[in-house]
Amino acid sequence: MTALPIETEARNRTTGVILAASGAGLFSLKGVVIKLAFAEGIGVSQLLTLRMAFSLPVYLVVGLFAFARMREKPITRWWLAAGGLGLMSYYLSSWLNFEGLRYVSAQLERLILYIYPTMVALMSWAFLKDRITKRHLIALVLAYAGVAILFGAEIGHQGPNAWLGGGLIFAGAFIYAVYVTASKPVIKRLGPTMFTAFGMSIASIAFLTHSGIEMAFHTPPPVTANGYWLALTLAIVCTVIPSFMIAEAISRIGPGPMSAVGGIGPVVAAWRGAIHRQS
Repeated sequence: MTALPIETEARNRTTGVILAASGAGLFSLKGVVIKLAFAEGIGVSQLLTLRMAFSLPVYLVVGLFAFARMREKPITRWWLAAGGLGLMSYYLSSWLNFEGLRYVSAQLERLILYIYPTMVALMSWAFLKDRITKRHLIALVLAYAGVAILFGAEIGHQGPNAWLGGGLIFAGAFIYAVYVTASKPVIKRLGPTMFTAFGMSIASIAFLTHSGIEMAFHTPPPVTANGYWLALTLAIVCTVIPSFMIAEAISRIGPGPMSAVGGIGPVVAAWRGAIHRQS
């Protein structure tokens, strides 16, 4: 018996919501993993380098398989768009987030991340003509109010560094919101798997090149065995797996709903952080 279009669409949206929630949950755990890696003595550039080195082979293999299965090869501008978006999200946004975590707590970082879904909703409304609701506006006001309250407490603990750290994380969240909003038409042309594999591969190669030049002049400190495990966890569990989930979710339900469901991410991270502190 053939499924009705309405039933197929409902299943498609349900799958998209599950992927968005799961991907956001895994992505948001990176704040906890990064803080643990910093405690092991790993620097920002060193941790990002290990993250890229561990994830790049996976993206290349998946990308080659996806490219071989493509029936119609897209024109050059879609590949350029995918590479540019990959650099924005995986290179620039990640670097800003990692740097910001040096100056503020993971708790404030997670709260700032609550703002990104509402930014996506506003961008989708402005550029993709998606509908914006009163709930989006209320969520935006509450999110900014929560950030302001916690930010005041951070200034008391961290001093002026709280402004720097909070600004870096906010900038990273904004860039990621641009990535989520702008990726929809590119994903439609390339497919979610090819889009993710290609964009992330370009970003990884660019950063590893930059890191290689940097390490030629400054030898990084040695990494502990636990540090390597944390970097591997960051690369596979908190980057590779959720990146494919998020791209598939955007293709199924769009950037606005995906980012709204993605609000579960900071909650998961807060819960995991609380468990870690108690253990």
